[in-house]
Amino acid sequence: MKGGVDYIWNPVEGGFFKFSSTLEIDFAADPSCILATVDNADKSCGPTPFPNGFATAGAVTGMSIANGDPRFIVATKQLGLYFQDDWKATRRLTLNLGLRWDKDFNMIGGADIQNSRTYQELVALNSPISNPYVRKIAADDNKDFSPRVGFAYDVTGTGRHVVRGGYGLYYGNIFQNIPLFMEQQANATVFQTLFLLTSPSDIVPGTGIALGNWHCCGPPTGDPLPTIAAPSAQLNPGSTGRLMDPNYRNPETEEFNIGYSWSLNPNTVIETEYTHVLGLHENKTINIDQRKPVNGVCCTAPLDSAFAAAGLPRLGSVRNEESIGRSHYDGWNVSFRQRMSHRFSINANYTLAWAYSYDGGGGSFRNYPRVASDPFASYEWGPSPNDERHHVTLSGIIDMPKGFQLSPILQFGSARPYNLTNSYSTLNTGGGTATAVLVPAGDITNYLYGPNYIPVFVAAYCAANSSDPDCGTHGTTQARKNLQICFYAQQCTPQLGPALSPLTIAKYDPLRGDPFFELDMRLAKNIRIHEGVNLQLVAQAFNLTNRANYGNDFNNNIASASTFGHPSGFINPASTIVPLAVWGEFGVRLTF
Repeated sequence: MKGGVDYIWNPVEGGFFKFSSTLEIDFAADPSCILATVDNADKSCGPTPFPNGFATAGAVTGMSIANGDPRFIVATKQLGLYFQDDWKATRRLTLNLGLRWDKDFNMIGGADIQNSRTYQELVALNSPISNPYVRKIAADDNKDFSPRVGFAYDVTGTGRHVVRGGYGLYYGNIFQNIPLFMEQQANATVFQTLFLLTSPSDIVPGTGIALGNWHCCGPPTGDPLPTIAAPSAQLNPGSTGRLMDPNYRNPETEEFNIGYSWSLNPNTVIETEYTHVLGLHENKTINIDQRKPVNGVCCTAPLDSAFAAAGLPRLGSVRNEESIGRSHYDGWNVSFRQRMSHRFSINANYTLAWAYSYDGGGGSFRNYPRVASDPFASYEWGPSPNDERHHVTLSGIIDMPKGFQLSPILQFGSARPYNLTNSYSTLNTGGGTATAVLVPAGDITNYLYGPNYIPVFVAAYCAANSSDPDCGTHGTTQARKNLQICFYAQQCTPQLGPALSPLTIAKYDPLRGDPFFELDMRLAKNIRIHEGVNLQLVAQAFNLTNRANYGNDFNNNIASASTFGHPSGFINPASTIVPLAVWGEFGVRLTF
């Protein structure tokens, strides 16, 4: 039996997370365009559109600044105790038994939660909607016990046929980006956006001048610069609230595997293995104040009345970090390996796998559901971004005459999935949710239903409102509201235009990109200079078939119908650089 202790102490862990900490002014064009002394062909640059250069009204299209204390400083500790024992139960059967206990200290940010402004504001609200999220402070787990058991059974007693298997629980650490923003909101002053101006009608603070009429950038030729208020100790109206759920806990993985190996001879083995992995308590970010239509009018956040009654600034969204995510992986692997024998070696591997999750997003945090109140809806369950049904890898080494060595590698992977997005945000949730794509309940693969409906409704709207010079914009806004109301309230017969089909949300990751294929080759020549000294000349080529491997990097925005479903880049698996086209290189290696 053996045991051990893991202990990690981080007395200071943190840094800065900030943006727009100095005044940012966005212009309508590049400086060379604004300051040009001669108009260009379409008169979009030069003295005609910008007669006063940067001080021209309308030259500035945006302005923003954030201030406050951007630090996040935490002290964390991690303690692990474990023991294991390998027990030879019989001559053919070996058992492996183990138990591990892990304890994290302050990884959830519990020391900062009570000082976090979102927590304090929700306590002051005393609303039945928000009270469950502030009824207690999230605490570090004390019961993270991880039993593990494994076995190896020599079927014939000769070592040629071996069956192996095992089961274990594994606890992960809490990724420190998860509580980061909550911890920032516990500082003496809160780092947050002070103002963000994007519309010509937005008023430049302290000047009374609309952004579209403001002349950059201060006297003597321009208008006064905006007034920048001192950092605030409280959240500004429209800020994003950050919470750690009172029941937050460490992510957990349950894993089971069973395998068989057959040694054909001392140099050759065939192996097969099945693996099942269940992921529990994964991170999910839930907006507990998601906006939705009320009585056909869009859109109201549930906590609006509570903020007003308490006399507190209304937050833009209230995002609660919860450990409710789930995922699973099932994989069957078959491999053939032959060590160098008769001048060649070979490795062949085939994997059949399924990787699914609830709107997993491929990240370890900030995974949002489409509708916050229903994170486990059937449409949320789908293949993970790295789900690859089939994968084949073939590689080998061939010792050739004259000291040459040839090494080919071939890889094939079936198409990976990608999700849909929608730049016009049909559900208008107010942030803190994943983008939803609405589809007919009876035709869930009709992903362009919304974009195709909007121009039809706009035509009917403009025909009925011919005196409206901006009927296109107003009609588009109303069409999107019609889609919202049809989904939320099942009111699918608007006053104008065609009736809508009952709507649901498209499933997570419903589309697949292109299969992956790559053939690489390496040719090496070994030259022995002296005993213990070898010179190797290498020529190697990658992607010999010159295949464009787009993988699942496709345009997924349904609002851009002309490019939707078209490749937008190349596959880039984690920790791997995939050549975009055929290329090669030469090298020299000296060993002594």
